[in-house]
Amino acid sequence: MDDPGHEVFVSPVVVVSQAFPARPGSLPDAEQFVREALEPVTLEPEEHQALYHAITTALLAAAGPKDGVFDVTVRIFPDGVEVEVLHGAGTRRVQPAAEPFADWLNGVLRGQGLSQEAAAQRIGVSVRTISRWLRGDTEPRLRDLRRVHEIFGP
Repeated sequence: MDDPGHEVFVSPVVVVSQAFPARPGSLPDAEQFVREALEPVTLEPEEHQALYHAITTALLAAAGPKDGVFDVTVRIFPDGVEVEVLHGAGTRRVQPAAEPFADWLNGVLRGQGLSQEAAAQRIGVSVRTISRWLRGDTEPRLRDLRRVHEIFGP
């Protein structure tokens, strides 16, 4: 520009994107794609959990008969990164989860007055599995997460 009062700053941006089929095996593939795209950036635990949540949510949403895929896009700016997970017309941006899955499930069971045994029976998993989820030792596999979603909502 010829106007000395206005400066133009050009910032390099790297964008990588990949589509994944909406199937359980895509979850680790999508996470690996993001880790490789962000190398050598290390995600904080809450960022990793938010990423996992966003990918899982998009995968579940895309698992219907008409969509079947979800896209993960990584944008790397000089001063930060942005990860976007897209399914159909909906957009899921990676944001810290409102609460960990264990806290959410504890609240749901308390709110509905359900025991671990009753929850295990409704979901179709063992009481030991429910106990691990409630302690935060593990999180549900995709097929179990889908069942939890169907029974208790998002």
